[in-house]
Amino acid sequence: MTPRDYLREPYARVVMPDETGGYYAEILEFPGCFAEGDSVEDTYKELENAAESWIEVRLSQGQEIPAPSSNLDYSGTISLRLPRSIHKRAAVMAERDKTSLNTYLVTAVAEKVGAQDLYNALAQRMEHRMAQSAYQAIVDFTSAPMPTAAGNTFRQLKIEERGSTITPNNRVLIRRR
Repeated sequence: MTPRDYLREPYARVVMPDETGGYYAEILEFPGCFAEGDSVEDTYKELENAAESWIEVRLSQGQEIPAPSSNLDYSGTISLRLPRSIHKRAAVMAERDKTSLNTYLVTAVAEKVGAQDLYNALAQRMEHRMAQSAYQAIVDFTSAPMPTAAGNTFRQLKIEERGSTITPNNRVLIRRR
């Protein structure tokens, strides 16, 4: 299968507003695959490009591509066993909130799942911003005039960053000690 074939599958794509006025998007089944843009349409297009690259890299390294998540295998019904003390406390809290025990437990689980999703999204965003800052620091450092006194040697290093808007194959000069 080609990356385009994979992207025709029903992967969970999420686009969220960003605090800078733009948008942030990710494919939930592809860890580290995200994009940013100024509009929902641009962000979605960038996400599709990033996902295609993400799949190409995984395939070139012989790694599997995760299957799309699906709701078809879940009925929405579970049997839950609780210690009596937790059952009692949950029932009292549900009554205090003037709701059923079922609604109270669904809300509690949803809050936990939502908090974890938010944490993961924020962690990915922070990693992306840190990588951009580190890249910019290297560019700033290497674009400053550097002395070429005798005895100093320089070597070229290849910097690549996958999953971001930074162009791969940028080359910078790093002073060797």
